[in-house]
Amino acid sequence: MVIVGDRLYTDIACGNINNCDTILVLSGEATGKEINAIYKPSYILDSINYL
Repeated sequence: MVIVGDRLYTDIACGNINNCDTILVLSGEATGKEINAIYKPSYILDSINYL
């Protein structure tokens, strides 16, 4: 299972808490500059088109 989202503090945090792989999509709210140890996605994509 993987969680795909554009928000670090909700989508990616949920995946991390539940030990799921996560994909951060930069075409939404997140820019990638906010990534830190708490909100660290497994993968980062520029757009959902890459899925």
